[in-house]
Amino acid sequence: MKSLAAICLALALGIQSGHADTIDAFVEEAAQQSLFQNSSSRVALEKSALPEVREFAKQMIADHERFDKQIRQLGQSQNMAVPAEPSVASKAKQLRLESRDESFDRIYIDSQAETLEQRLMLFKKEAMSSQNPQLKAFAEAALRGIEKQAKTARDLQEKLKPSAGALKSVTP
Repeated sequence: MKSLAAICLALALGIQSGHADTIDAFVEEAAQQSLFQNSSSRVALEKSALPEVREFAKQMIADHERFDKQIRQLGQSQNMAVPAEPSVASKAKQLRLESRDESFDRIYIDSQAETLEQRLMLFKKEAMSSQNPQLKAFAEAALRGIEKQAKTARDLQEKLKPSAGALKSVTP
């Protein structure tokens, strides 16, 4: 009987630990994506010659500075460590961006669009399935802004396609 109780306790702790790992993984991935989008957008401000891309980069920086502050506060309230720098893969993407002069704008927008699609999936999953009410509310609140960013990135991506020729003005 004691061994059955010990097994049940171990399983319960394992489930709770797995749940905590999932929560930590969401916070870690969300923070790292945001840090990448912020730092790569700073590169875009320096390298882009296109006003539409520069404006998008400015908005991404403002949005992600606000988001970074929120995710840090959330992490602290949940006793979680929040990454202070992008992932290794994101750093590699940024190095690729920094080394480009020709086609910089297209590569920057493509990387932003890709990361935003990943963020959308991450936040939708968290909003639908999180067992943590604070994380669920955080993910739900962030979704609208991420969807707006993703739409803007897709629109710019379409305008920067090589077959589209020169960038057409984004403004109506």
